[in-house]
Amino acid sequence: MAQIQNFASKDVNRIIGQIAKVLARKSPYINSIDGGTLPNVSDVVRSVVEEMAVPVAASVNNAGALAAPLFQDDASVSMCGLGANSDLVGATEYQFQLQTLRGAGPRVCVKQARTAFKGSYLQAQVSLEKTILQIINADIRYQFLIQSGVKYVVNSTRSFGNNITGDMQQINTKFAQVLPDGPLNFKTLYRIGTFLREEMLAEPFASKSGEFFQVMLGADAIESIRNDADVKEDLLYLTAGSFKLGEDSIAGYQFQGYRGFAFGIDQQPLRATGFDGSGNLVLVNPIIQVATTYLGGSGSGFAQRRNPAWVNAPYEVGFVIAGDSFKRLVPESYVGEGTFRFAPQLAMGELEWTYFRDNDCNLYGDFGQHIYQIQRAVQPIRPQNVVPVLFKRCPFDGNPLPCSTSSTGL
Repeated sequence: MAQIQNFASKDVNRIIGQIAKVLARKSPYINSIDGGTLPNVSDVVRSVVEEMAVPVAASVNNAGALAAPLFQDDASVSMCGLGANSDLVGATEYQFQLQTLRGAGPRVCVKQARTAFKGSYLQAQVSLEKTILQIINADIRYQFLIQSGVKYVVNSTRSFGNNITGDMQQINTKFAQVLPDGPLNFKTLYRIGTFLREEMLAEPFASKSGEFFQVMLGADAIESIRNDADVKEDLLYLTAGSFKLGEDSIAGYQFQGYRGFAFGIDQQPLRATGFDGSGNLVLVNPIIQVATTYLGGSGSGFAQRRNPAWVNAPYEVGFVIAGDSFKRLVPESYVGEGTFRFAPQLAMGELEWTYFRDNDCNLYGDFGQHIYQIQRAVQPIRPQNVVPVLFKRCPFDGNPLPCSTSSTGL
């Protein structure tokens, strides 16, 4: 058993690398947030974000000067000895801190022969990859939802200005307290993109194919936008990010791009039933826990299944994301060891293979398992660069059409 335990302990680095690859390839939200490391300075970290300066030409005394900046002839007498007033600057301070989530992979029996152990061990690894992928995706998405500085509700009875809430450098903005009455269409999406560019001065993501805002939606919502009259058959190019793992460059999650927007599919989008008394969305968990039975009917375990309440929830949340919105920071010690390096936002923190002899069910050390600890801090930079969009889920009819009748029966 000691030989197998030793093999599993040495295999941890390979599993971390594999998990990082899975995250990069299959997680739309990892590609939407910058990564970095968090120095060990204090429990609560103060972050100062420098605001955009107000040039003296646009100061209170000359508020219209950015519409028509006033220049003087350089050779004029009035330029001799002419000074200049200081531009106006400011900063916004945020506070954030490191937070932790702990979990463990399934127990693996090491009593079996080595080849049999490898089979069950690989199954445990795949289970761990999928679990961590779900957790990381869900965590980033939820932080985008609650900390974003601008939010939008799709409601046809109100103006755009009444449906949108928030402003520059705000954080933890709430939705307008009105329920949506329609789906997100491309015209509304385009208006949100214009708002980000012109009013929030948000910088889009950049790729070799051009600049774009990322749009995270469920598959049905993306299909609805594709079916807009102006959008059909116009999705032409791909934009993609990439991450560096060791010396190998691996392809990042890919987005379908169209007219300045790059679309990524969220397999388990946020869904809600409405607002609570405090104005917060009542979110529905996409999964429920069910009991399973092992082969032969001996013993039982648990698995996740889709939640019927989530499937039938009336409202859904999508995201329109610009660059430099937040950073996901991990402790410095978790970005790799030796020659094994990986992007900080892909860091899983601590991952360890462990087994503990006790006087009960593991007296002989037959079982071992992975334990993991995900640590991260979310640093606000430009919170207004993430816009959660609350819209109504309209019935999506996927039923087939009947064949037309013919006299020949064919």
